[in-house]
Amino acid sequence: MIKLSYHEYSLKPFTNLNSVSAGLPRSGALIKVEWPQGLVGYGDLHPWPELGDMMLADQLAALKKGKITPQMEQTIWLARKDADLRKKGKTILSSGEKVRNNYLVSNYAEIVPGFLDELKRAQFSTIKLKMGRDLAAEANAVTRIAAAGFKMRLDFNSACSWQSFERFFSGLSPQEKVWIEYVEDPFPFDPDSWMDAKKLVKIALDSAYDKVDWDKMIKAPFDILVIKPAKMDVDKAIERCKKFNLKATVTSYMDHPVGSMGALAVAMECKENYPNLMLDAGCMTYRSYQMDQFSATLNTSGPYFSSIKGSGVGFDLILRDLTWQKLN
Repeated sequence: MIKLSYHEYSLKPFTNLNSVSAGLPRSGALIKVEWPQGLVGYGDLHPWPELGDMMLADQLAALKKGKITPQMEQTIWLARKDADLRKKGKTILSSGEKVRNNYLVSNYAEIVPGFLDELKRAQFSTIKLKMGRDLAAEANAVTRIAAAGFKMRLDFNSACSWQSFERFFSGLSPQEKVWIEYVEDPFPFDPDSWMDAKKLVKIALDSAYDKVDWDKMIKAPFDILVIKPAKMDVDKAIERCKKFNLKATVTSYMDHPVGSMGALAVAMECKENYPNLMLDAGCMTYRSYQMDQFSATLNTSGPYFSSIKGSGVGFDLILRDLTWQKLN
């Protein structure tokens, strides 16, 4: 029987993280998993109730009663990957193919003079921009990003209607559209409307993943699948990508640095095993929060993670000194 412990944390965002959040501190819990054979690994449980996840307190309460939620199941799965590497004394950076990450812009207001020049010097090539607050201002941001020569991933978090999205996209110039790699969750999932949107631009599926009737679907009304290991069965997602001829990107869940590193481990493994299927990753979302003792230890070189202190996902000394509460 495995032993489970948790440590609750709070992350302080710099700004509203997307069109469905209010920019308030976000709560989550690090999960310590101990297996009978002496393996110990760590995962991150960071629910987004705004996107339909069960509240943190409810998930922890369920676990104390012996019930494992789907999100907790993924947390334990990621912790096992961490534990296996720790036993070998290796880090995730030694266990897969090196991956490039996009740069996340949570709010168009972040794009101040000199900002894009700085990203260019850091050798980022792709910007993911959270959309849906002010489409006119965001259209101006798209113009500036395109002029600077960055590929774009526009994430609407289903904030638009089909009509407002079509109006927004039609207002962009051909020179701007060519820089858009894909549009993520443009409006609430509807197969017919998404198929129409797919005629305008490549569409990526994220939050509506569980609303898709995968067994009955013949042709996908989207081109790319956003794989979030924090809440999604990765092997099943990859099989669906193969079946429907989709590309995929692995991203973290705008969660704790432990979560970011867990997602990176999966991104590297997928890149190594399915090089023609995988697009650049999005595992640097921890930068959306004020620095803490965890994020302060992460080393990056532009769009790449360059080194990790410790073993597995890292943070050995910090994790050792945390106060852990038993779950079972």
